[in-house]
Amino acid sequence: MTRFVALPRFAALGLLCLALALSGETVAQPAKRPTAAEAAAQLDARKETIAAELTARLKASPLTGSYTTVWRQFEELAIEALGEVLPGQVAGLRMEHFDPGTTGREKNRVADLGLVLGDEHIEISIKSARRSTNPENDMGTFRDHPNRKAFFAAAFTVWVRYEDAGDAIQCDRVFFDRTWRFVGKSTLVDGVKYRKKDGNMRPKPWAMFESGKAFWNSEAEFEAAVNRAQVFRANELIKEYLEDLSEADQRMLYEKLKQQFEAQK
Repeated sequence: MTRFVALPRFAALGLLCLALALSGETVAQPAKRPTAAEAAAQLDARKETIAAELTARLKASPLTGSYTTVWRQFEELAIEALGEVLPGQVAGLRMEHFDPGTTGREKNRVADLGLVLGDEHIEISIKSARRSTNPENDMGTFRDHPNRKAFFAAAFTVWVRYEDAGDAIQCDRVFFDRTWRFVGKSTLVDGVKYRKKDGNMRPKPWAMFESGKAFWNSEAEFEAAVNRAQVFRANELIKEYLEDLSEADQRMLYEKLKQQFEAQK
């Protein structure tokens, strides 16, 4: 009587692979984990497709509630949709690479959604704004910008444009691109658009979202525009508050500037 011996799972899998190899067939291997540069390049190449797929998914989920909380609802929907869309657009990207943060009393995370690829990180921010007026969302401060640039290998933003006629809040269109391509241009200086009181960068108008145009031809041009705007803002703040400084503080500022200029001689 012939006895059948149950093989361990991995041994059985090995025999299956050997049999397929002998028959001329191969077992498809999962794509290796992409580097941040590889993933970012694929996101760039497929950004229109990604935006279209996100639009279709978010349009299918009309919301109800207050405009003061709709951003959080769209954020949660967008994160869920990105988990469905991105693995099909970036070779080797899997759910284990997604970091939506830890849910507690508040979400503890450095990005709305992070892609963790080994020791590298890609940031995906999620913004939402009404279609009826140009967006004015915060896009990060001058102070925080160098830290985020050093930590993230690349930064992208999902922008949800919605309509809120009546009680229903409906996604109109989703845009997806490098974050720097969404930043607006200042009317006061040849630099990025920003809010004076806190140095928070501001976005471009909807017409440029729709055309796919950006104020900057490259990230290097954008970084130079950030620097020009930051210097301009600093000078404006000094002019505004100089008279309010005490004589002691003015003397301290004078001595510091004097030392700086003498060191440059």
